Amino acid sequence: MPDDVSDPRTDRRRDPDEVQTDAWKQTLEDMEAIAEQRRDDGWSVVTVMAAHTDTVSRDMGDDDTFGLVHIIPDNYAAEFASTFDATEFTEYLAYGSDIQGYMYAVTEFIDSETDRSILLASRYDMTRAEGMVQSAEEEGVLYTHVKTVDGTVLGTFEHESYAPLIAKPNASAGR
Repeated sequence: MPDDVSDPRTDRRRDPDEVQTDAWKQTLEDMEAIAEQRRDDGWSVVTVMAAHTDTVSRDMGDDDTFGLVHIIPDNYAAEFASTFDATEFTEYLAYGSDIQGYMYAVTEFIDSETDRSILLASRYDMTRAEGMVQSAEEEGVLYTHVKTVDGTVLGTFEHESYAPLIAKPNASAGR
């Protein structure tokens, strides 16, 4: 590609005005505020930050796995793995905003029986999520998969109601 022609996908990832940087900082602050409120209410809370999140459709891999795939750093893996149990964490809440086509979100996995919560901060490109959304609509469910960098699956959560996780991006420049 000639030097004078820009690639729109590359241009989106640049952040000269720090809008995306500020959105990520705000997402982490939101996660900590939610965690603090839960702890004040007597809950046990684990906070996790995704290093990377992909929107995966059924036709992207060797199997039918689809949904949000969060890669978490190893320093979060042990605590997440020892806390998360798909049979106990049966509810979720999603908090987020779309900023320049990226979803900045905190997903809260909830075990209301024992007042436990796992908060997962993430950012994913909604402009590349069409296949994932189509897979979810065809199946009537969306999955969240949490993995380590080496691909070890630490947990999978099934979202029967998933609209908050796939909000359509808009052209907003800030929160």
